[in-house]
Amino acid sequence: MKKMLLVFGAILLCVIPALAQDDEYPKFELSGMASMLVFDVDILEGETMWGYGIGAQYNVSKYFGIVGEWSTAHGESGPFTFTDGETEFDVPKLDTRVHTLLFGPRFSYRTKPVTVFGHILLGAATNKLDDDIGTFDYHSYTQWQFAMAIGGGLDINLGKRFALRPAQFDYLFEDSDLNSLTGSAQGSSNSFRYMLGGVVKF
Repeated sequence: MKKMLLVFGAILLCVIPALAQDDEYPKFELSGMASMLVFDVDILEGETMWGYGIGAQYNVSKYFGIVGEWSTAHGESGPFTFTDGETEFDVPKLDTRVHTLLFGPRFSYRTKPVTVFGHILLGAATNKLDDDIGTFDYHSYTQWQFAMAIGGGLDINLGKRFALRPAQFDYLFEDSDLNSLTGSAQGSSNSFRYMLGGVVKF
C-alpha cells in the first residue's frame, strides 16, 4: 500500500508541473508584419498594394485576448480613363495609400508547436489618391471612416518568447468615398489582406 502511494505521489509530482506548463500563456504579444492588400476601389478594378503593420495583444486567458493593430499599404494606380456623366477623364499614375487602425477580440487555440487564432476587429481607415506628377492635379484624402477586419492566422512557435507568423488573412471592409474620383458618390470597399511577420511574447 505504501509503495502504491509512493508511486501515485511520484506520478502526481510529474503530471502537475506538466499541466501547469500546458496552461501557461503569454500575457502580452507584440507583432510586426509585412502585408499585401488587394484593395477594392471600383474605378481601379482592384489594386494590389504593399505595406506593413504592427500589433499589440493582451491575453485575458489562454484562449482569449484583446488586440490593437495599425497598418499602412501603398500602391501606384493608372494610368486609366473613366467617364463621369458625359465627361471623359484621362488619369495619369496616382499614388494610392490605405491606413487602418483596428481593435477587438482574438480567440486563440494554443499548442506547444503552433497557435491558431481568429478575430473580429473594428475601427477606422483613411484613404489617399494623389497625383504626385501634377499633370492631372488630383488630390483626395478621406476622413477616418468605419472599418472592420474579420480573419485569422497561424503562429509557429520558435520558443517561449518568439513565434513566426507565416499567415494572417483578413476580409477588410471600410466605408470609402474613393469609389469615385470626382467625389460625387459615397460607397464602401471590400478588400482582402495577407500579412506575415514575427511575434514577441512576454
